[in-house]
Amino acid sequence: MVYGVDRRFAVALAASLSSAVDHLGDGQRLEAFVIDGGLGRWHRSRLVRSFEGRRCAITWLTPPHQRLSRLRVGGEITVAAYFRLLIPELLGPEIAKVIYLDADVIVHGDLGRLWSTPLGPHSILAVQDQGVRYISDPYGLSNYRSLGIPEGAKYFNSGVLVLDLEKWRRERIADSVVEYIRDHSEHIRFHDQDGLNAVLWSKWGWLDPRWNQMPQLLQVTRVEDSPFDPITHECTVRDPYITHFASADKPWRFGCRHPAREAFARALESTEYRTFHPSIWRDRWADAVHFGRSRLRRALEKVTGR
Repeated sequence: MVYGVDRRFAVALAASLSSAVDHLGDGQRLEAFVIDGGLGRWHRSRLVRSFEGRRCAITWLTPPHQRLSRLRVGGEITVAAYFRLLIPELLGPEIAKVIYLDADVIVHGDLGRLWSTPLGPHSILAVQDQGVRYISDPYGLSNYRSLGIPEGAKYFNSGVLVLDLEKWRRERIADSVVEYIRDHSEHIRFHDQDGLNAVLWSKWGWLDPRWNQMPQLLQVTRVEDSPFDPITHECTVRDPYITHFASADKPWRFGCRHPAREAFARALESTEYRTFHPSIWRDRWADAVHFGRSRLRRALEKVTGR
């Protein structure tokens, strides 16, 4: 399993990993690769201690930032959003398949079941996005017609993925996605996710939506308005295998109202972050630091031309 994070997602990573370990089937062990975009020594050591003696081994990977230079970022989105595109080159050729998770997810099911889902002919398995449902939606790909993508093509969310790394390496999919994002920056809204959908719109396979329950689905008041059939909708709302906090309402931030915030807190209890409590002052400080670092990064890019 692979995560890609920076310092802002350290607490989220601890909770996500803990929830994944807690729901592993008997005799299973989790090998977690973390693409580290700046966690720092303190967070790394806390994370390692959190999983000592548990069924989880963490391997740290260092991203080659130059590969992702001049890709569009902004707001809450940093270059870490693109780390998943580096997975095929950061992992050795002996690794042919991985699960990728965003750090802002809590796992309720056995990831062994997700791992055993056959990829078939697909380069990637994903869940249809529950906010932007189709590539032709107003917040989908605004240039879908010029790309030759049919109007009815579904748009997938990149927060939970199963990747066929052999296909990715052989077909140089990561290069194609990065190239698309750089060449079509004026059309990019959802960063890596837009690039993945533009390149893989006909090459992705359908995962059970319970593997990526998004908050937009919880806001559906009539089942007729759901992207899924009534049974799938009900199962995804009531019994998700993974909850994805894919909005600004994050459980490590003050005032979160998401119904899974308590599951997040329970997952932290068996980690070194067990005493963590959301604070409005911590949020404001983190936002200020993030804003300052973003300004500094943009200034350095202008100076270096990268």
